[in-house]
Amino acid sequence: MLNSARNFITGLALSSVCLLGLARPAAAAEGAMDTFKARHGKVVELVKKRADIATLQKEVDALLDYKALAETSLGGPARYAAKCEPRCAEFEALLTRLIRENYLKRIRTDKKYELAYVGEETKPRGTHVITNVSLSRDGKPEVVEVVYVMHQVNGVWLTEDIITDGISLAKNYKFEFNKILKDKGINELIARLEAKLTELASNAAAK
Repeated sequence: MLNSARNFITGLALSSVCLLGLARPAAAAEGAMDTFKARHGKVVELVKKRADIATLQKEVDALLDYKALAETSLGGPARYAAKCEPRCAEFEALLTRLIRENYLKRIRTDKKYELAYVGEETKPRGTHVITNVSLSRDGKPEVVEVVYVMHQVNGVWLTEDIITDGISLAKNYKFEFNKILKDKGINELIARLEAKLTELASNAAAK
């Protein structure tokens, strides 16, 4: 449960994911791909320099639209409150931490890859920044398509979904979360998110 490694496997591993901008957010006028490339480069640079966690989190948070991901994972804005009440704030905070931690984990641990920018496409749902990531898995070469779905929030490009080889991170969460909500409710979903975060922290401490 809550295993989104496939969705993030490259999206976070890429040496060019998203996240630039030292202090100022990139303006929407720069274009989705330009913003994405610059922001990713900044995150990778900070990881290589072993920047402190607060600095890293700030850069990641400047790129990812956690609110949009949370709402989509529960069926969209119209259904969101009804599904997570009375613990919506807790749910969003925990999911934000999970997405952020997985993102940084992939950048830190996935070393061998080559990223190629394929193009930018305007779709009914957001602007798609399309990349191909060449990896070596079990000694065999593999190319994974990773698409970053971006939209503008207050004039700033943010990522609202990551699609890896056709699999949407937001939709994958939606499938998993809705099953838990249907069977056991929001309290169980929050408990599992907390458990997953504890597991990630334990694994990080053991390394």
